[in-house]
Parts: sequence; structure tokens; C-alpha cells
Amino acid sequence: MRPFTRERLAARYRYIEGLSPDGLVWELQRRSTAYRADYEAVTRVEHDPLPDASSAISKRWRLRFPRKP
Repeated sequence: MRPFTRERLAARYRYIEGLSPDGLVWELQRRSTAYRADYEAVTRVEHDPLPDASSAISKRWRLRFPRKP
């Protein structure tokens, strides 16, 4: 196993410097255990998520979900 070095860590995450603001938010959000738990709770519903749950998650995570046509 190679030893941990700051240079190796920096090289591994250098792509973050080129992300758009939206891309950076998504990169950080997808790693959040709280976000993943909320997402799982909403998607557990078989068909459509509960409107109240979607609304609460939208507000908590500052997201906008597209409406179905």
C-alpha cells in the first residue's frame, strides 16, 4: 500500500476545480449520508413520491424537481 501524501490526494480531486457551481454542489451532495437517506425515503414510495416529502426535501436541500407533463 502506498503511503498517503498530500500530492496524491490533490491529484485525485483536481477535477473538482473545473466543476461548475451545480456540478460542485452535486459532487458534495451525493456524498452526504443525510441527503442519501432523504432521497431513499422519497424514492421508497412505489409510484409517485409523497408531495409533502418532496416539498420538504426540496426546501431542505434547495432543489427543484421538474414536474411531470
